[in-house]
Amino acid sequence: MRRARLALSLALAIAAAGLFLGATDGHAADGNAAAPNARAADVGAAADTRGVGAAPANDQLAALRREGAAVYARYCVGCHGVNGDGKGAAAPMLITKPRDFTAGVFKFRSTPSGTLPTDEDLYKIVTRGVYRTSMPDWALLTERERVGVVQYIKGFYPQWDERGAGAPIALPKPPPTLGTPDAVARGRELYTMLECTTCHGDSGRGDGPSASQLPPDVWGNRQRPFDFTLGRLKSGPTVQDVYRTFMTGVGGTAMPSYADIFGEPDGENIREGDAWNLVSYILSLRTPAPGGAAAEAQSPASGTAVAAVDAPKEPAR
Repeated sequence: MRRARLALSLALAIAAAGLFLGATDGHAADGNAAAPNARAADVGAAADTRGVGAAPANDQLAALRREGAAVYARYCVGCHGVNGDGKGAAAPMLITKPRDFTAGVFKFRSTPSGTLPTDEDLYKIVTRGVYRTSMPDWALLTERERVGVVQYIKGFYPQWDERGAGAPIALPKPPPTLGTPDAVARGRELYTMLECTTCHGDSGRGDGPSASQLPPDVWGNRQRPFDFTLGRLKSGPTVQDVYRTFMTGVGGTAMPSYADIFGEPDGENIREGDAWNLVSYILSLRTPAPGGAAAEAQSPASGTAVAAVDAPKEPAR
């Protein structure tokens, strides 16, 4: 843990140096205290060449994008790069590479597989960060700054306005049976039937027979099946987040969407409510945290809340 934190601190320090010394795009350092503003101008110029600022829908949107460019220049360019391609100064040192916004592919969305995320999806990622990666939460930014940077990063993908975001999937409330022995047992059947074991392994540790044979993801990075037993869940801390991941898939990776399968139950192989049964089984694999505290909340069947899957954040060390 300390080594990971040290690596992250070093990466962020170099990213910050890139912001002020111009290392991210080859500009020479001039020692001027106005360097952050100059960086914002550089990023703004790049936006103009992409057409982000061309013919905005209204003056408010244009203003948001300008403000977003400044936020991106100050906080994001060190990892994601001036051109939004994930090639910032800190990127080579990060295990999980920064997102390349230019491809128009996003892992975590509320929208169907193959579609673009909503503004709210991007806002949540900026606000919450991505657990178990070097993407921190940016709740320190004002709401307007976060909205602005969302509008700005959308411009890195040229077809965003043409394609538009997908429609969010329906996200039902968890059933009262979530986490019951019967739901977990049925979820285990589904886990095997749907061949989740191929990648995630029999015990959900990400050690299935195909785990080491997966091709790179769409960004060229090595794929590692998720270990359900340990750590925080990347897509979010609630049981609804787990459900949503099954229904939308994880964009750009080998993790598919099961919306077509669960959305059309035949009453035999797939039954009504089976998506939640699979969620029940995945949650049953979670390992208790040190000291005996549960790593996730239990189901309503055990008399406690289900909203939070993950344990509270570790205290600062």
